[in-house]
Amino acid sequence: MRDTGYISGYISASDAFYLLQAGITLYVVSAPVDTYALPLAGAWKDDTGTIHTDCSAVVLNPATAREIGREYNQQYILRITPCADGNSEVYLIPDSEFAREVALKFAGGYTADSRWLFTAVEREKSVFEDGHTDWLYADCELIPVK
Repeated sequence: MRDTGYISGYISASDAFYLLQAGITLYVVSAPVDTYALPLAGAWKDDTGTIHTDCSAVVLNPATAREIGREYNQQYILRITPCADGNSEVYLIPDSEFAREVALKFAGGYTADSRWLFTAVEREKSVFEDGHTDWLYADCELIPVK
């Protein structure tokens, strides 16, 4: 991994979920896979249904997320704000190829660290089974990098 100066250590998928449980807003930003710049695996499906794989990071500071986004020519970063009346259900599930396929199909994306997978589904549209996941409500919003 190339040292970008942005990440000293990193927030894992499970760390991200537990920070949300503590009420902390997070930002997910990505970079092209061939940069090897960020520590987590990610994938997302665009409006045409095309699946893109990338590297991603979860950060606490919106300015840092924007700076990373600008460096890697990203249009948007994902802001996740925990709240009881949020528009999404955020899940932490064991990472597997099957979990990644389900997350892409129903949530449109994921961030994973090979042990845990972190994804968000539109509220009350989840396909994940109770008892096999941890989840919470949050507002998920794509915000422009600018």
